[in-house]
Amino acid sequence: MKAQSKEINFNGVNVYCGIDIHKKTWSVSIEVEDTPYRKSFTQPADKEALVRFLKSHYPGANIHAAYEAGYFGFGLYRYLTEQGIKCSVLNPADIPSTHKEKDQKRDKLDSKKIIRSLREEPVQMVWVPPVSVEQDRQLLRTRRAMVKNQTRTQNQIKALLQIHGVSYPEEFKKDKTSWSKKFISWLESVELAESSATYALRLHIQTLLHTRSTILEATKMIRAMSQSERYAEVYQRLVQIGGVGTICGMTLLTEIGDVNRFKNPDTFRSFIGLIPRSNSSGEKDHHGRITQRANGHIRFLLIQSAWRAIACSSHFCAIYTAYIKRMPANKAIVRVAAKMANSIYYAMKTEK
Repeated sequence: MKAQSKEINFNGVNVYCGIDIHKKTWSVSIEVEDTPYRKSFTQPADKEALVRFLKSHYPGANIHAAYEAGYFGFGLYRYLTEQGIKCSVLNPADIPSTHKEKDQKRDKLDSKKIIRSLREEPVQMVWVPPVSVEQDRQLLRTRRAMVKNQTRTQNQIKALLQIHGVSYPEEFKKDKTSWSKKFISWLESVELAESSATYALRLHIQTLLHTRSTILEATKMIRAMSQSERYAEVYQRLVQIGGVGTICGMTLLTEIGDVNRFKNPDTFRSFIGLIPRSNSSGEKDHHGRITQRANGHIRFLLIQSAWRAIACSSHFCAIYTAYIKRMPANKAIVRVAAKMANSIYYAMKTEK
């Protein structure tokens, strides 16, 4: 008589795995379709150990895993996909939560909410960029961080001079002359009452000069990258739009990636964060400020570019002039940025 096989078989069965990721540990919840089976556990932050567990305990199953987008990036997504596990990266803001879940937040509950989003209330997953685009994006973001550091150092120098009662010479009181080579030379000649304070000022100046040099090197690299085969064609169309320069154009290309994932200009502006809040009920229709949900890297840069656009483009200047007659300047410039976003969308999507 043939012995009965005791081997576990999950062929064709859907198994859902929600992962709440932290730096040192992961909270994992697992559910099997059409069964009351539920399992939750905590494991070290080890992707290989997770895959071994899933494949050994659920052989042959169609495993669907998901986790929230965050600092961990897309490394786990790519690894699970390579191992034959279907994986999704979810926006935390899209995962539905009850009032009780918000009041009693725990890692175990978070991993279960991820499963619920996969099974019962499917949400749109975050777009995962190609590795090449993701890594090019880091250069633009690093340069932006360096620019912030430069501004911080400049403010520290200003504060130090003010504390010790040092006034700018008359020739450096205009905005266009501040932080020029002559101004830096004057800073280096300043002597404070105590040598310790003078040394502190010299350290700030050295930090500023080093940061400036690093930003320049990063900018050169970005310019070279813009002429590469991967970006050159679309980049040339983008910089023809008034106000869009090298940094803005390359930030758009690396942050947006595939523009065809946006169905129309409205969804594109929504991604950037240039869509106003709306509250409609019955005959009332109220529109408020722009939403907080946005790609901050693009929205900030696009609004800054809009200020340049109204100075160099008669088209955008006319739009701004029309808006400024009926709203404050800060609202009018956001409207101009939204018009720029439409032009950017079509420039990236078509060959015009």
